[in-house]
Amino acid sequence: MKNKEFKIAPVIACIITMLCVGIVYMWNVFQQPVMDYYGWEKTAVSFISAVNLFAFSAGIFLGGVIVDRKGPRIVNMLSGILFFAGLFLSSMLPKSAPWLIYITYGVLGGVGVGLAYAGATNCLQKWFPTRRGFASAIATCAFGTSIVVCVPIAQAFLQKGVPFAFRWLGIILGAIVFVCAFFIFTPPKGYMADKIPPRAEEKAPYSVGEALKDPRFWFMCTPLFFMTVTYMVVNPIIRTLGAERGLSPALLTTTSMLVGIASAVSRFIVPTISDKLGRAKSILVMTILMLVCALLMIFVRGPLYTVVIFLIVCAYSGPAGVYPAMTGDAFGMKNTGTIFGLSFFCIGFSSLFATWMSGVISKATSGYTWVFIASAILCLIPIYCLAIYDKVGAKRKAAREAKLAAEKSNE
Repeated sequence: MKNKEFKIAPVIACIITMLCVGIVYMWNVFQQPVMDYYGWEKTAVSFISAVNLFAFSAGIFLGGVIVDRKGPRIVNMLSGILFFAGLFLSSMLPKSAPWLIYITYGVLGGVGVGLAYAGATNCLQKWFPTRRGFASAIATCAFGTSIVVCVPIAQAFLQKGVPFAFRWLGIILGAIVFVCAFFIFTPPKGYMADKIPPRAEEKAPYSVGEALKDPRFWFMCTPLFFMTVTYMVVNPIIRTLGAERGLSPALLTTTSMLVGIASAVSRFIVPTISDKLGRAKSILVMTILMLVCALLMIFVRGPLYTVVIFLIVCAYSGPAGVYPAMTGDAFGMKNTGTIFGLSFFCIGFSSLFATWMSGVISKATSGYTWVFIASAILCLIPIYCLAIYDKVGAKRKAAREAKLAAEKSNE
């Protein structure tokens, strides 16, 4: 009972934290007001989202390194500070230097969100060692739900101006994240030791260097980079492309709402199912779905466009909670924060690559047909890697267990 009581505080604190920091996926809410306020061109403003996502990836890596050494509390305290600084400083930028928003909202805010993500997911996995997919689902579902919760608040604040919105979002959300950090901690040593089956990865967890030499690490990276391109292409243009495809203003609003719902629901369902189905198989199903959706995006119009967008968000968001658990399963929990953080850099590079690719191809072909064809083709790479992941993993596990047995017999 004592452990159960201990668990309640960090779980609730992690959920609240993730509800506050999902702003990394909310740039489409700020984009038009920022364009109007600073008189910026759409292309320059759109790239802020890519910078923010790359900084988010860097924050996950930095947070993973710190959490493996110092624990999640200090990581989430730093998150609250940087998250506040990024938004608050964005409210103070002069109209003569709007490019500074790349540093404030893009870099500082993105790193702050990444730190919170790393701290919360790592903490929850350690409280649910036998159900890591479920633990990741709790964190990432709250992260996805943040869009539903925070968008109305941000839109209300934007009615009073861009500086007002950034200032008060930074103060309120940053303070909540910082306070929640004091309730985030990992379980005591020996927690659930009698219920955790002995595994080679836990008895002798991989070092970061060993993980980088393991093909499973790179197999995990392929969907993080190649499968996510379709989402990265679509996300900034959901509303504008939807209007071109015949969606009414009411249906565009419905589509935006469904994006938040898809993000939250899939982030809970897919990781939870992965506890039974398997990590690689779960991501493989979502990757195949993404390939099909990329091809459908070539021609869908009207309500069908909304359905396909919903499925694209599900395919992108669902695996997000699987990767942390997949990392822990493959390499052990000791260095999982750092290893997962390194793999998540692929999301950041994917956002930059997708923005570049979409701009070049759409400009050269005067449309998005070949952009979506290219996105679909890229999905074939992770499909192959995920299809052989479990087979490669079984061989690696057998080899490691044999090595540990040999070392034990020589002692």
